[in-house]
Amino acid sequence: MTRSRRILIAWLVAYAALGLIGGITGLSHRDEQAFGFIAGVPAMVCIYLWCRAESLERGVLPRSGLTMFAALVAPLGVPWYLWRTRPTAKAALKSIGWALGFYVLVSLAMGLGEALGQALR
Repeated sequence: MTRSRRILIAWLVAYAALGLIGGITGLSHRDEQAFGFIAGVPAMVCIYLWCRAESLERGVLPRSGLTMFAALVAPLGVPWYLWRTRPTAKAALKSIGWALGFYVLVSLAMGLGEALGQALR
């Protein structure tokens, strides 16, 4: 398994755990802004690490700052990163579709973790 894939799995597990903690503690409902910040930090770290690992695996060195842009402004940065690092437009659009699907999967993991946490409370 590649390093980039392990990073994506770690992100998925981290978000499921955050959802579980948020559901058990009730923090996600009591202070949504704090919970959003807490959830945003691992997302930024995972996106940055994934971009670096993925670019090294592909042998593509993105322009300076592109991985940081992807991490800090993910809704714009990740599609832009994928667009700039893929050889064709078709490959870029396919990668953007996979990224969107992964985002939905991560959101579902967090939601299911939170529901489980609330059930355990």
